[in-house]
Amino acid sequence: MKSHISRMLLRYSPEREETGISSITSRVRRFIDSFGRKRKHGQTISMTAIAWIIVVFVTFIAGGGIYDILDNPLTILPGPGGRWISVHPYMSEQTLNESIVSMLLTFSMFAGVYMSYRSTKVAFDQKKANMMLMLGIALTVIGLAGSQYLIVLKRMAASSL
Repeated sequence: MKSHISRMLLRYSPEREETGISSITSRVRRFIDSFGRKRKHGQTISMTAIAWIIVVFVTFIAGGGIYDILDNPLTILPGPGGRWISVHPYMSEQTLNESIVSMLLTFSMFAGVYMSYRSTKVAFDQKKANMMLMLGIALTVIGLAGSQYLIVLKRMAASSL
C-alpha cells in the first residue's frame, strides 16, 4: 500500500508537470538547438556565434546600456574649479564615458577567459598555446584591474566634492 501511494505521488508531482521547470528548460534547450540545424538554404548559426551574441548582450546590460538609453546621461560633467570630469561622483549614476569604458572592460574579461579556454585546445603548438594563455590572462587581469580602478575613481570624485 505504501509503495502504491508513493508511486501515485511521484506520478502527479508538480516537478513532472508539463508547466514545470524541467519543461521550460527543455523548451529553451530545443530552441537553442534549433539554431544549429540547417535551414532551407543550408545556413546554420554556430553555437560559438550564439555564445558571443549572449556575451555582447550581457556586456551591454552590465555596462549600463539600458541606463544610457533611458536616462540619456551626459558625456562629461563640469567639475570643481572649472575643470571637466568624465566620472560621475555619485555611485548611483554614471556618464556615457563610464558606461563605454565599463562595457569595454567587461568584454575584455570575457575575451580573456575565452582566449585562455581556447589555449587549452591547441595540442601541437606549445608556443602558440602559451602565448594565447598569457594573452588571455592579461586581458582578464586588465579588465578586472580597470573595473576596480573605475570604482576607485568614482570614490575619489565623490570625496573631492
